[in-house]
Amino acid sequence: MERFLLEAAGRVLAEEGPAGFNTNRVAERAGVSVGSLYQYYPNKAALLFRLHAEENRDTQATLQALLTDRRRSPRDRIFAAMRTFFETEAAEAPLREALAVARVYFRDSEEFASVERDVVELLRLFLVEAQPERRGRREFDARFLSTVVASVGEAVTQRGMRGRELRRFADELSAMLCTHFGL
Repeated sequence: MERFLLEAAGRVLAEEGPAGFNTNRVAERAGVSVGSLYQYYPNKAALLFRLHAEENRDTQATLQALLTDRRRSPRDRIFAAMRTFFETEAAEAPLREALAVARVYFRDSEEFASVERDVVELLRLFLVEAQPERRGRREFDARFLSTVVASVGEAVTQRGMRGRELRRFADELSAMLCTHFGL
């Protein structure tokens, strides 16, 4: 049942955008009563967060595969990861917009904090492997990298960039980060 609700929520968000997203429409699209939906998700924010967590998990797995692929140089991994991240951000623009409104409901939750910690840890491990000589700054560097990439990704998404322009931003950010980190 939960999978049907998440699929319906994704379709409603994609088709009607954040302004048209509500639990009644999701329940209707899933073919269940709104009461049944509320057994799984107490409100719209909880449903949006769960949808976000699912998308995040998939994106994080893809980025982890790219960043840990030792057949490629650290520089090549950064470029591949940034392009993938930006393309994912652009594809999820309606979800990001809806989450910006609902974030107040879950930004202090342990689940949200856990997702952010996992991203920082993935980046920290990448930096440890890519820069074994750079000691003492890894935690800060990982948080810095996460913040910069998320901020630029959000800005690019809000501007509706696609295609060549999106790849150019991803590549320019990658080049800047590689220079900063000496990759």
